Amino acid sequence: MNQTSSVEDGPHPKPKRSMWVFWMIVLVTAGPFVASSFFFYVVKPEGRPSYGQLIQPQRPVPALQLTTLTGKAVDLRQYSGYWLIVVAGPAACDKVCQNLLFDIRQFFLAAGDDRYRVGRIWLVTDSGPVNPGVFEPAKGTVILRAKPEQLKQWLPIAPGESLEGPIWLVDPLGNLMMRFPSNPDPLKTLAVFKKLLYNTAGWKAKHLEPLP
Repeated sequence: MNQTSSVEDGPHPKPKRSMWVFWMIVLVTAGPFVASSFFFYVVKPEGRPSYGQLIQPQRPVPALQLTTLTGKAVDLRQYSGYWLIVVAGPAACDKVCQNLLFDIRQFFLAAGDDRYRVGRIWLVTDSGPVNPGVFEPAKGTVILRAKPEQLKQWLPIAPGESLEGPIWLVDPLGNLMMRFPSNPDPLKTLAVFKKLLYNTAGWKAKHLEPLP
């Protein structure tokens, strides 16, 4: 006589969901914080660069009233994903101003294959005609007219400085994170910038809006 093995009836315990779902939720939630901290503290173990000043707390790009030279409105916030090198100054742009525009162009060229991650922004602080002498050193730079009173609320200025002179750096998350002083040392500034690009090479934006 054959005997059939009995199977115990009743509810079977459901397999436990793996913890990866939980950690994915944590990662998505904490992603911006982790990335922001990475940009700050990867530069040096103690959390400060070898040159320039970290801006703490970071300052998100505000709703600035910016326009192109032809009068088209531009929202700088839509260019998150880029490293933005920002300088400011009057449209007359003297030789010192032109040298600064030339320097940030050299930073861009020195980025090599990472150039697509870098944008250069010159914020013109008045409504005067732009000095034709700037177009060669500023080749490829996005030139936008800005309201100086808005810039002074957003861009930190050291005692004795004005808007014209420093270099500011906006990270790919859209936060103002560094300031280099007026008349910055080009080689030291470039060294810090290249290190930031190198240490964040694995972070890629899903989409980069074309610069104006």
